[in-house]
Amino acid sequence: MRVVIVGAGALGSLFGGLLARAGATVSLYNPSNVEHMRAIAREGLRIERDGESFQVALEARTTPEALAHADWVGIFVKAHQTGRAMAEIGPQIPSRAWVFSLQNGVGMESEILKFIPKERFVRGVTSQGATLLGPGRVRWAGVGPTKVGRWEGPNTPELEALREHLCRAGIETELSEGIERLLWEKLLVNCAINPLTALFDRPNGALLEDAQLREIAREVVRETLRVARAHGVVLSDEEAIERVEAVASKTARNISSMLQDVRRGRPTEIDYINGAVVREGQRLGIPTPLNLLLTKLLKERWK
Repeated sequence: MRVVIVGAGALGSLFGGLLARAGATVSLYNPSNVEHMRAIAREGLRIERDGESFQVALEARTTPEALAHADWVGIFVKAHQTGRAMAEIGPQIPSRAWVFSLQNGVGMESEILKFIPKERFVRGVTSQGATLLGPGRVRWAGVGPTKVGRWEGPNTPELEALREHLCRAGIETELSEGIERLLWEKLLVNCAINPLTALFDRPNGALLEDAQLREIAREVVRETLRVARAHGVVLSDEEAIERVEAVASKTARNISSMLQDVRRGRPTEIDYINGAVVREGQRLGIPTPLNLLLTKLLKERWK
């Protein structure tokens, strides 16, 4: 299987490195982080986990030539970068190739579907965590299930082949036909953990240790769930809170992707996480004042 990872930051590099280690032909593509790509091309990608590390040799480029030979294209750019990235690479993706996205948030799918037919687009969610430590170095920060499904239509042999490759790579993966519901269940987690850790500059576990932050996070979950129920989520308030707090506990030492962006002075994905809840709440007539506040605070502080 020939895979091109578009947006080889922390998570994209991790997935690409693990797939290459398992025998796939992988090319990482990132035109902006030149130093990272050069380090991988020169020495391979070093993946570190629990005090141990291993090196993986794979192709790393700042130009997209490898797309012409791709069987699968993984979109790992930040949500707000999707439109620009697809405008650059979309015309170069072969008509026979499949595209998969494990991006945070919802709403960027429309940018991908401008170039990719719905029947060849695969969307998913993942609990895998990654942190970019420096050029050519990624920390495998968390392990958890990955679920993928076609945007439109039933599962196919091609999708099963992707699942098998990911599992061989050590990425536990399941196929799902209810991908919209899964996206909104993941959004419940991201809406609570990401903005609060970013605003208060704290690791995920702080949301459980600080009683006030914990209560704010719970209220965000309750508010988000009222919108998520319109997208097939059937959790009770208590079940949703328990799920979010379980993630915060399991990833207590992790630095959320939004906090990583804030610390590097980069734009965040807030418009596709809490901002997406605000927009959908407005469409449905459901008030979302907490999500609106968090969105505005992040956008005003880190314009």
